[in-house]
Amino acid sequence: MRVPTSVAAFDTIVGGGVPAGSVIILAGEPGAGNREFSYTSAAKLSMARKDKSFKEFMIESSEDIYIPKGTTYISFSRSEEEVMHAVDLTFNPDLAKSFRDNLTFRDFSVEYFKNSIVPIKWVTKNVSDFLKKKGDLLKDFVEFIDQNADERIVIVDSLTDLFTSPRIDVKDLIDTIRGLRRKAKEWNTVIYLLLTTGAMDKREENILFDSVDGVMIFQWHASHKYSKRYRYMYVLKFTGLMAHLEEERIARFNTTLNRRMGFVVVNTEKIG
Repeated sequence: MRVPTSVAAFDTIVGGGVPAGSVIILAGEPGAGNREFSYTSAAKLSMARKDKSFKEFMIESSEDIYIPKGTTYISFSRSEEEVMHAVDLTFNPDLAKSFRDNLTFRDFSVEYFKNSIVPIKWVTKNVSDFLKKKGDLLKDFVEFIDQNADERIVIVDSLTDLFTSPRIDVKDLIDTIRGLRRKAKEWNTVIYLLLTTGAMDKREENILFDSVDGVMIFQWHASHKYSKRYRYMYVLKFTGLMAHLEEERIARFNTTLNRRMGFVVVNTEKIG
């Protein structure tokens, strides 16, 4: 079973989508497109659920293609209002509305900022929220995703927040991700983990990348001839997809963003 990313040019090359149950790190330089990739995937899959003509146009027709029933968004430091505002700025009204369709949003910011230097009033208007939250953040995250991942696209925003928090043990986080990779194979889901490249040392990054099914890298590239930067995406590793990419001799994807279509592959660069 495969789940489309809804980035059409990418899905066409990899056989219609990524394997169901995949845990994927979207690792990117700031602004290079990893966040917009996840937003676009969720919004367009929502449109495909509602609009048969859009589904036929955007999604490859195959018996092993599965369209998830909704989106689960998990945030550790951003409020729902902040994320929705970013979606509205990124997409046109139709795409932004689709992103909200059948969306489950879980904001863990109260738990995340508890016992930090951040003032309570910056996080919540209800001071009692801080007093009530006494659980373990990672355990609460595991419990929530266990109940809200099956048959849904899951966006975890973000691993960067967890790795840079002095209140999260890195070894515990790695174990959590490894356990999530194992459990996800029982679900009809794709789980996107957002990460800012360079947020951890190379050793930790390699261990993290080895703990998931797929790693997609999003980068900026400056032109030597023109005062312009270009966005690129490439697949560092991906169980079940690398053969497709190597057969097509794909090196990387030149990408762009626009409000009507979201994250778009402009062209592909091939080896040789």
